[in-house]
Amino acid sequence: MKRSLKMQLALGILSAASFHLYAAGRQSDRAERQPVAIHVYDLAGVSSRDLHEATEEAGRILATAGVEAVWQFGPADTPEAHEVDSHAATPGARNQPRDPRDYLVLRMVRDVPERALPGALGISFPDALTGVHASIFYDRIERVSKTGDVALATMLGHAMAHELGHVLLGSTEHSAGGIMKARWGKSDYQQASMGLMTFSALERNAIQKRTAVRLSARTQN
Repeated sequence: MKRSLKMQLALGILSAASFHLYAAGRQSDRAERQPVAIHVYDLAGVSSRDLHEATEEAGRILATAGVEAVWQFGPADTPEAHEVDSHAATPGARNQPRDPRDYLVLRMVRDVPERALPGALGISFPDALTGVHASIFYDRIERVSKTGDVALATMLGHAMAHELGHVLLGSTEHSAGGIMKARWGKSDYQQASMGLMTFSALERNAIQKRTAVRLSARTQN
């Protein structure tokens, strides 16, 4: 490839009966992780195999931050899969509304205009009070995978982990390297293929603390 393709990884109500549950990770170390339910909606026509492999990969990455991803797959026509709350918290403001849900919402979509977040593979809404917390631009993922630098399911899993990482961190900030890096090139895709892209120590600690607070709030309600 003459030049590396660089992409920017940027910037929820269903009954339990309508979900197929899947918890990623090994049984031996699940007890050390904090479970986080994630409602998943495929609005992009992802194959069941690629979706399964992608959630496996995203779950593996999230597990390095002490999170046990519990994937809950819902039908694409569910209302929360089509609602976007771009509410932005005011830094430092007190008494801001808090998302009352005890789960996150992730969806795959297609045909987001290129002029909207050019080069981005997804977008996250860490402060959303309703609807989706993160969207993945699946056709852009397909485009990246066609370069031959990274498999489709692997790239999809990393994009999922990146956008969910923003939500778990409660921030749209990026890092200089690792899974939360903003712009990815060929070397990053190669590291992703080898399973070497992960969270930094600071990010892992922040995710663990925020997840513990979320779980504590859930048990108190």
